[in-house]
Amino acid sequence: MKTYLFLLLFVPGLAAAQTPVPYLLKGRLGKDTYRSTPTYVYLRHKGALDSAVVKSGRFELKGTVDEPTKGFLSMRRPMEDLSDHKAIFYLEQGTLVFTSPDSLKNAQVGGTPLTDAWRELWMAKEPIRLQLSALEKTLRVATPEQQQTAAVRQSLQARRAAFLREERRIDSVFVRTHPASPISLYVLNGLSKDSANAALVMALLPTLAPVVFSSPRAEEIQTTIRQNALGIQPEKKVETALQVGQLAPNFTHATPDGRHVSLADYRGKYVLVDFWASWCGPCRAENPNLMKAYHTFKGKNFDVLGVSLDEARDRAKWVKAIQDDQLPWTQVADLKGWQGQAARAYFIQAIPQNFLVDPTGRIIAMNLRGDALPEALARLVK
Repeated sequence: MKTYLFLLLFVPGLAAAQTPVPYLLKGRLGKDTYRSTPTYVYLRHKGALDSAVVKSGRFELKGTVDEPTKGFLSMRRPMEDLSDHKAIFYLEQGTLVFTSPDSLKNAQVGGTPLTDAWRELWMAKEPIRLQLSALEKTLRVATPEQQQTAAVRQSLQARRAAFLREERRIDSVFVRTHPASPISLYVLNGLSKDSANAALVMALLPTLAPVVFSSPRAEEIQTTIRQNALGIQPEKKVETALQVGQLAPNFTHATPDGRHVSLADYRGKYVLVDFWASWCGPCRAENPNLMKAYHTFKGKNFDVLGVSLDEARDRAKWVKAIQDDQLPWTQVADLKGWQGQAARAYFIQAIPQNFLVDPTGRIIAMNLRGDALPEALARLVK
């Protein structure tokens, strides 16, 4: 499930709250699995971090949030380079129970309305995630020559398109059968990012319960669709505090061989600052598109600077991912994950994410993926 972690670390609140929302998490895990002393479980939500001691497989975490919020739970055993994670839950009023005969990663979680609804949707999409993961693996193991073969590309694109159509169908069924759930708004919010889904989203919005349809989030979704129709980039409002036209924050990170590289080194050319990680499946799936754009425009004053959100314990995986995906542009990281210098300067809360910077150092576009990147470069890079 690491492929989808980037979705769980960036989920906006779904409904305004007048008073703090109390939550309680309880773990009932296989006591023989976590014998190290001490062992901790870590809860992250909206940039906040909390922890609790795990004793004989039992833990308890409680607190408050301003509104129902997606949470990410992980576990590390001291002195071991190992972690568990469980990310399919909401912090909301009530008690969430994590139950497993062994690890946190395999825990069943439930007990509160939003979490139960989200888990229903998540499990419905499990077959698609597995098939997309297999498709990504097929792409990664293919040789560069195979990746450039028209028949191979068309076959992979057709299969991926079929999986995404099935995902949209599942989303549609969920929204129609959960008209009063804020999760339905989350689903529609995700669909609205792609202008190809505009008609579907506009058809589904009126099926929501009145209290949900009249919410500010529903209006934001409609605004996003209108912005897409006008060619405006709506993602910048929710994904980053940076704006087109601002100077791109400078940063300095090290390459795998220890050479220090700064964004300022690229002044005088167009550069795409690409945030990714070895564990991020959607990032890895986007690499072939990025590779194609890079080879098309690299001789026209254009370059790419990859910035990894891998952590120090995953350094070897980062280096291997660069080699496996055969990425030719410079790669850097400070190996501090989401708390890295560049990640914080660019307000990164989700990946993949990228910023196109012009020769003067100003951001001129953001989140250019798929065909959007070469189309933008064709207009800008001469």
